[in-house]
Amino acid sequence: MQQDLVEGRSAVNTVALWPSYADSQARVLHVQNKLHKWAATDQQQKFRDLFNLVYDLGTLRVAWQRVRANRGSRSAGADGVTCSYIEENVGVEPFLRDIRSRLKDGTYRPIPVRERAIPKKGSKKVRRLGIPSVTDRVVQMALKLVLEPIFEPDQYRSSYAYRPGRRAQDAVAEIVHYINNGYTWAVEGDIAGCFDNIRHDVVVERIRRRISDRRTVNLCKEFLKAGVLTELGRVERRLTGTPQGGVISPLFANLALTALDEPFEEFWAATSKYRRQRNYLRSKGLATYRLIRYSDDFVIMVHGNQAQAEELRTKTAQLLEGQGLTLSVEKTHITHVDVGFDFLGFRIQRRPREGKTPCAYTFMSKANLNAVKQKVKALTRHNRLNLSLVEVLMTINPILRGVANYFQHAAVKRTLHYLSYYTWWRVMRWLRAKHPKANWKWFKDRYWGKDKIAAAGVVLFRPDSVPVTRYRYRGARIPTPWNAETLNT
Repeated sequence: MQQDLVEGRSAVNTVALWPSYADSQARVLHVQNKLHKWAATDQQQKFRDLFNLVYDLGTLRVAWQRVRANRGSRSAGADGVTCSYIEENVGVEPFLRDIRSRLKDGTYRPIPVRERAIPKKGSKKVRRLGIPSVTDRVVQMALKLVLEPIFEPDQYRSSYAYRPGRRAQDAVAEIVHYINNGYTWAVEGDIAGCFDNIRHDVVVERIRRRISDRRTVNLCKEFLKAGVLTELGRVERRLTGTPQGGVISPLFANLALTALDEPFEEFWAATSKYRRQRNYLRSKGLATYRLIRYSDDFVIMVHGNQAQAEELRTKTAQLLEGQGLTLSVEKTHITHVDVGFDFLGFRIQRRPREGKTPCAYTFMSKANLNAVKQKVKALTRHNRLNLSLVEVLMTINPILRGVANYFQHAAVKRTLHYLSYYTWWRVMRWLRAKHPKANWKWFKDRYWGKDKIAAAGVVLFRPDSVPVTRYRYRGARIPTPWNAETLNT
């Protein structure tokens, strides 16, 4: 099969019968394992004849299932069609067979994405999302299933967003690791309008380094140039950017930002030629540094002084300008780790310990805590007295559970306890406003027992019930669906 993919012969037989989801999933995983293994073995190898993997019915079946399971599946694209409409009026099998036929004979063309503006958190600005049609989402997912295992071995080790097996906590754990190893300055960076300003030629050039299949490359170019249907109903063809909200867009963004990763990766490799080389460089007054990136947000940890950190910020800005990107002025700062900084919702700060060396701690940032409180407050205002307690609890509980699970590895025991207390009293004030003539005994008999507010079997979730545990830095041993067995041996 490897020889077929490299030399251009057909690697997958045409699937005539409608495959089951289990068979499709096993088939796709098998192909992904092969692609990932070959890509990791030879970083110069180019892959050919991948397009038939994209339009394989098994791949499309898995792609549909993942698109359908996504919480955005109810959103319609520019054609107004949703996943539910396809299931009820078209049928999944005819829908996927039609996609396969159009891809195979070359008549498939993506349509412009539907633009939708949503407010940015903590800002008066808006973020513009692009919602592809369901058909385009399925094709993008099929394309991603094929391309992702090929490009994964080439990705920067300290890049954590939109990659299988990686999460925000890994990025935070790496920052903590370097702070505890003497890195004292942090260059906090944010790329302004990253998804809107990515150059198409940069993405395509990165794809061509690994993919020589012309039809696969052309399909990627078509998605980049599909255009946008604005909220005013006007179709715009844009020369830069990839729609934030598209299935394939995160992969394109990571490929484009490889231009930022590579110089830092080369520097790190150059300072790792022999043991304690970085210690020797520091003894000569030179700085050592490490980039930790999560999509368009990044932190450069610097073992040096503030002037060297300033110089790194200038060089990073120049590097991004060469790719048509700019650093956000208001979101780019240089901070000492003893002062602390916010990253991915966490507050990271080095603090002293009695009788011990200082170490880094992570907390929930004040901005995130206030945001959660505002959500709870908005859901328990007097203008929602028409709702039942069950409806209020079913809205609040996912918010509290998500926050507790996201921050459970930080030093947040007191914060979660306070959040439980705050939420309990907000719901109780809402109940008292809903039943102004009731006394406390009536509330207790009807709605709670042992400090638990409940109705119809739905109990108010307590964030402090989630155990706070330590998250260990995993380094290079982060498993993916295609290398877990190798890492465990």
